[in-house]
Amino acid sequence: MLYMEISSWEPENRDKILEHFKELKVPAGISIVNQWVDLTGGRYFILYECDDAEAFAAFNLPWSDVCYIDCVPVMKSTDFISVMSRKS
Repeated sequence: MLYMEISSWEPENRDKILEHFKELKVPAGISIVNQWVDLTGGRYFILYECDDAEAFAAFNLPWSDVCYIDCVPVMKSTDFISVMSRKS
């Protein structure tokens, strides 16, 4: 399943966030599609694939002390239209 994650942090946590990024290790079970940084500061966007709850937790829990994570399951719009068309 694909997940779009938006992480945001308070300005005073910027240095802690940078340290977390330097130490970032992607666990087995997570496949990163792409990543983006908000150039105005304070937000990070990542699209990744994961079907393993343990990998999901291992990827996200280390960040819970320095940022807020909003994670949403997503799919390509063309795939969504295809799925919904079959249900009609």
